Amino acid sequence: MKKLISVLLAVILVLSAIPFVAFANNPTVACDDPTIYIAGDSGKIYYDNGTKNFRIDDVFALFGFDRTPEEGEEEDSGDNAVLEATMNILLPFILEGIAFGKWDNYYAAVEKEIGDLFEPIRLDENGNVPEGSDSGVGPNEKNHMNYTMTHNITNSEGKYEEASYYFYYDWRLDPMELADDLHEYVEAVKKATGHSKVSLNCRCLGTNVALAYIYKYGIGSVSNLEAGVVDEDFFAGLKGLGVDVSTSNGSDFLSGIISGDFGIDGNAIVRFLADTSRFEESFNVSPVITTTVELLSNTGVLDKLTDVARRQLYAEIEYGIISALATATFLTMPCYWALVTTEDFDTALTYVFGEEGGEKRAKYKGLIEKITYYNDTVKVNAEKILDRAQKSGTNMCIIAKYGVQMLPVLKDGSMVGDQYVSATNASFGATTSDVYGTLSEEYIAERVALGYGRYISPDKQIDASTCLFPDYTWFIKGCSHGFYSPQERDLILTAIDADSQLTVDDFPYTQFIMFDYESGSFSAMTEDNCDVESGWDAEGEIDRPQTSKEKLTSLIVSLMRWLTAIFDALKGLLVK
Repeated sequence: MKKLISVLLAVILVLSAIPFVAFANNPTVACDDPTIYIAGDSGKIYYDNGTKNFRIDDVFALFGFDRTPEEGEEEDSGDNAVLEATMNILLPFILEGIAFGKWDNYYAAVEKEIGDLFEPIRLDENGNVPEGSDSGVGPNEKNHMNYTMTHNITNSEGKYEEASYYFYYDWRLDPMELADDLHEYVEAVKKATGHSKVSLNCRCLGTNVALAYIYKYGIGSVSNLEAGVVDEDFFAGLKGLGVDVSTSNGSDFLSGIISGDFGIDGNAIVRFLADTSRFEESFNVSPVITTTVELLSNTGVLDKLTDVARRQLYAEIEYGIISALATATFLTMPCYWALVTTEDFDTALTYVFGEEGGEKRAKYKGLIEKITYYNDTVKVNAEKILDRAQKSGTNMCIIAKYGVQMLPVLKDGSMVGDQYVSATNASFGATTSDVYGTLSEEYIAERVALGYGRYISPDKQIDASTCLFPDYTWFIKGCSHGFYSPQERDLILTAIDADSQLTVDDFPYTQFIMFDYESGSFSAMTEDNCDVESGWDAEGEIDRPQTSKEKLTSLIVSLMRWLTAIFDALKGLLVK
């Protein structure tokens, strides 16, 4: 398979696809009624009649990292492929783009070369699986679903565990289409178990599928939603809804990248590397590298270099390169358009498909119609759909995470979130500070005076009172988006399977939870245990110096850290 050596493209695509480990053991809590688990985009996509599969983390292999030959394939250094791919992109870039300002052939080369890498999983211009290709769901997963649709699967106590009923789906597809498959699965599970109620526990992208299902089968239209008209039988059968690290309001990093907010924040890179080293034991970055990045950022050198590149080159090719990368990779998939925020949606359409009336708009007309329909019905009404479900008797449990650096691919990396999604979007409306500080004293005093003081987190970074469901929303600090702990599962399953709606006061963790990665334990957040992030500090005066004194302090601190790292590295070499 062809490989590219473009560092920029590798950073964008690889960092946006890094998976973080999840606990595999079953939760201790089991439910009285069946719970159907709907995962995000972490599942395998099968092709070649189910004989091969593609995972998000295979992006690493696409760029030649630790790739081993498949069975029957001769090992190849890939030098010829690298040379061919590089030349195919560099020639039009230099000879036409740099020389004459003509970029069309360069865009076409980027789209073709990267598109070849993603060919096994790309969808067609209508957002459909290409004719003759697999559905994406593997044979084992299909067999499991078929079995669970016809069998009552309980534990020794006659209760239902989370893993018993698992909705496998092709996460590339339109959530509105997947809603039909989910409806079929839910009805089959009810029939097989003899239960009239089920609960849904959905994570990440799975929340978009769940909301599409609730909208389509429980509400039916925007006019019904506005009028408060629902299918009472539908909601009578939906006992609970767990919404964990939701992307229903958008995934901030993806939405930003394809709507023109791509940038480099050196300090965010340093914090991201620290988090990655913490969550991935095999990932280790030399302090020399991190302190060098920090020094370049804090002295302004990195900003100046990126500003020059942005002004001189990126500004000219911004729309074209985003469009080429998007349609060559994940943005032929309606599901990823479901991760674009409503605020960014129209801008993203222009970045990816060009202005209305253009050639690319016409080519991708079918895809655009699908993603626009989902945006205009489900996404813009996500909070109304959830509110209608709760008012119709469905137990709610919302979980958001923070204290982990967001992916450092946006111009400003100071957003409070879980790597992929901001705490504001995942919680449906929390007010937050940034990673460099806390909510202002004036703001907190105002909220306290209004009677909302108990919703302010002990670290003063979160105000949960502005959430859609302030009393049914939990915040876990120090846990990344993809890290799914047993305690997290237990909390969700307990809440959605309860006989009535539980609140944050019904759990010992309180609303704000500290997660200890080493022990995998939860504890209630307090003012004494909340100040330590996942291995990094965000210092506004150092990372974002404004005054002359702060700039001098930033330079000295960064320089000392860099010299210390160099000294430690040299000492290590001498000891060896």
